[in-house]
Amino acid sequence: MGIIPMVKVFLHAVMAKKRKMQLRCRDMEWWMRRRQLPSRLRQRVRHFERQRWAAMGGEDEMEMIKDLPEGLRRDIKRYLCLDLIKKVPLFHNLDDLILDNICDRVKPLVFSKDEKIIREGDPVQRMVFIVRGRIRRNQSLSKGMVASSVLEPGGFLGDELLSWCLRRPFIDRLPASSATFVCLESAEAFGLDANHLRYITDHFRYKFANERLKRTARYYSSNWRTWAAVIIQLSWRRYRKRTRGPVTPVRESGGTERRLLQYAAMFMSIKPHDHLE
Repeated sequence: MGIIPMVKVFLHAVMAKKRKMQLRCRDMEWWMRRRQLPSRLRQRVRHFERQRWAAMGGEDEMEMIKDLPEGLRRDIKRYLCLDLIKKVPLFHNLDDLILDNICDRVKPLVFSKDEKIIREGDPVQRMVFIVRGRIRRNQSLSKGMVASSVLEPGGFLGDELLSWCLRRPFIDRLPASSATFVCLESAEAFGLDANHLRYITDHFRYKFANERLKRTARYYSSNWRTWAAVIIQLSWRRYRKRTRGPVTPVRESGGTERRLLQYAAMFMSIKPHDHLE
């Protein structure tokens, strides 16, 4: 095929995708007007559609390959997802067989800025592994205070599911999220639904119940990091006060330490637990 026919084929494909996007946007606008959505929600929908189109090129790849033979679909998903999955520290030391099963079950996710991925107290439906973007974690404390931290690419949320899957005896009720997660910017991730995670942990329990993976999960878990940060800060301040005297004026230091003691007591009562506790 010559250069000119190839250019024509390329332009035709581009215009077809553009036309598809225009039709979807038109249908979405018609639906939003019909349902009388407020302008704020309309703007969020438009922003998400633009981001989704930029990230996925207007095609749902998983939908396109779902009817292919199982072996071919698995190989395609491995090619598309393996490099992303290997960026997640929790999966660094897993066998190829386990990684293949994860690749076959994950699905790509796109989140827009300021979107709430999950709210504190909601049942955790999936683990989400961040590929691009930053996500803020907010956990409610006493008296209206909030503990915040930021998850970077390579981090994950929904680690409550890992303990839920490995708990014996098994409980059908999904665990509740310990925090609210909000996108600080547009983010891309992939998700592993609860039933898929349970399948993988049941079939490869020998790998998920070892000490090394437990330490890795705790190190990258936002729940454990928040709890550990409070305990470490309290211990350091008490050590400095005991060995060198108060670093700040007594009144301020006492108030700070009292707050830290309250936080520590509260966090001790909700200390993260996992299957090896």
